Amino acid sequence: MQANVRLVRLPLGTRYAIQGMVILASQPRPGYRLLEDVAKAGKFPRNFLSKIFQDLTRAGLLESRKGRGGGYALARAADNIRLMEIIEAVQDHFSEQSHCLLRPTACSTEKPCVLHESVVGWEKQMEEKLRSTTLRDAVEGLIDQKGEK
Repeated sequence: MQANVRLVRLPLGTRYAIQGMVILASQPRPGYRLLEDVAKAGKFPRNFLSKIFQDLTRAGLLESRKGRGGGYALARAADNIRLMEIIEAVQDHFSEQSHCLLRPTACSTEKPCVLHESVVGWEKQMEEKLRSTTLRDAVEGLIDQKGEK
């Protein structure tokens, strides 16, 4: 029997940030979308998403507009936003948060565990993938999975 092991454990807020940006990027017409609509589409708590979208706005990834016709919109085209930018906007030190799988404390190159080199290599590959994958790539991947195009 094969186990389904998942090593990526991004914080909930980081996942909401990426998923919220995907929702905005996948809209048929570009423009502003109400926070309530994005929260409802993603099944996110509105107040939590509000804080996340404020961080994304400060980072220059979203634009916000108050009043009628307002809400949130992508500040740049989806093919000019990398997934790692979204993560870094809401999570200060992505690569520094590694924890050892075998020890209660972090291991290091000086005192590595048996899995250290493999995990560090995998983390570097994942970070490279997140730096090279655009928001547009993510949206297109979801469309391909649904069998739409």
